[in-house]
Amino acid sequence: MRRILLVALSLGAALLGALLLWPEPAPDLAAAPERGALRHQLAQRLELGETDEEDAMLARYRQFLRAEGSLTVPTDPGLASLQLLFDERERLRRQHFSPAEQGSLFAEERLMEQWTLRRKALAEADAADSEVLGEELALWLAEQPQWFREAEANGRLLGDLQRLERLSPAERDAVLLEQLGPEAVDRLRQLAQSQQGFDRQLAGYLAELEPLLPLERAEQQQAILARWFEPGQWRRVEALTRLRLGERP
Repeated sequence: MRRILLVALSLGAALLGALLLWPEPAPDLAAAPERGALRHQLAQRLELGETDEEDAMLARYRQFLRAEGSLTVPTDPGLASLQLLFDERERLRRQHFSPAEQGSLFAEERLMEQWTLRRKALAEADAADSEVLGEELALWLAEQPQWFREAEANGRLLGDLQRLERLSPAERDAVLLEQLGPEAVDRLRQLAQSQQGFDRQLAGYLAELEPLLPLERAEQQQAILARWFEPGQWRRVEALTRLRLGERP
């Protein structure tokens, strides 16, 4: 069972890795109000070895994971290949779950896919189309929930900071102040400090987790996770853990 789960989860991890190559980090879905609670619960139950003999939802979720894990993630994702991948994922969602269940399980993931495709279309557009696509993206963002707009704005600010890392602190502050204004600069510093704190926590967590044997890790990971992070961060940490430790089926 753990093998099946990791196959499917590696799909999302690989896609996350592709997104991290972009100029702006992807919005952090840990900020979402629901935080994918139902899907997280089902994944945790499967990892704990629960059977699906008397739970139709768990059985269908396991079948969905197996099917999703068989999809091919493009190694150099362009707009067309990402659209095909997302279409296949959507087909599997509709095949295994009712519309209401799909909303509970995949609302945040669908939102991220839409954002991904719009960003990718803008990145690949020529000069003649980029202005129109940029305006469409701005209008689309204005219609999204506040938590997503804030997360996307935070991602763009962090992207600005990453692009200026080679400058001295004084030069970087001068550029940011001129381009963004004092309020955005203060916010960016707070975000950078928060990210640094998170990175230190993640390093400590991984240092404790990495030496464990697979069985020990499966038994102790949840307790170690709870010791290092608040529950609202768990989903983000679990995805990063799979990336950093290179877990594969």
